[in-house]
Amino acid sequence: MASLTARVRDRRTLRRNITALAFLAPAIALIGVFTITPFVQAILLSFQSWDGISLETPWVGLDNYEFVFGDDEFWASMKNVAIFGVVGFFLGNALPLGMAIAVNRIRRLRTFFRTVFYLPGILSVVVVGVIFLFMFEPRSGVLNQMLDMVGLESLQQNWLGDPSFALPSVAAVFIWFHWGFGFLLFLAGLQDIPEELYEAAELDGARAWAKFRYVTWPQLAPVTTIVSLLTLLAALQIFGTVQVLTNGGPGSHTLVPTLLIYEEAFTNNRYGSAAAMSVLFGGALVVLSFLQLTIARRRADK
Repeated sequence: MASLTARVRDRRTLRRNITALAFLAPAIALIGVFTITPFVQAILLSFQSWDGISLETPWVGLDNYEFVFGDDEFWASMKNVAIFGVVGFFLGNALPLGMAIAVNRIRRLRTFFRTVFYLPGILSVVVVGVIFLFMFEPRSGVLNQMLDMVGLESLQQNWLGDPSFALPSVAAVFIWFHWGFGFLLFLAGLQDIPEELYEAAELDGARAWAKFRYVTWPQLAPVTTIVSLLTLLAALQIFGTVQVLTNGGPGSHTLVPTLLIYEEAFTNNRYGSAAAMSVLFGGALVVLSFLQLTIARRRADK
């Protein structure tokens, strides 16, 4: 009797697994065709030489990787994108969290601020780039004119043309452009925290910082993990903002790997070395993602 019950249970489990696989099959097929196949092709291309036109793609071994490892522009772009990643990870999370906490506390104009803070995220990256090109224009830009109006003309700068200010200026635009997404997720997470937890903390004499540290922050941990991961990846994959504002200049001071890979392939017609850069940069992103998820999972298990 027991063996019959086990066989029936096994059949039901098998039937459920087959049904689940049947529903997942279209998604698996799409991932295989549009994600895994191009990735494998990029790896193969990184060992070949191709100008984008010729039918011949000779095997060159590790030559493309040797070229990339010796390319100063590639390492300059990696350094720049590391700065974007650090700025995006810390400011890209801290600012939306602060904005969400402030909006969650107010009783009036909450809808207004929710709309205004999310507004940048619905704009096209080209529109954002053009807006800030006008704002950062050194002679007639809004920013320098405002500094002149308040008597701070000594702070006027060539924001996108000066190597010292170009990278911070582009990073500021990136933060402004992307904070709406994190803001909405943090606000939704705050509204899901039970009010009883704050009331219990108040009964224990907890002040604002203690309530944030022992109630808000732990309760927001799952949201923070998602927002920080997506913000970090968005910062490391920045492309459109840089291309529109500076196109990697002045010199290579705002050059990032995605823009360099684009230029290597579609301007210099060196698809093999562009593929090698893509493999190295993509591998770094995968390692960083797994590392961040592992750290977040261990913190959540504590």
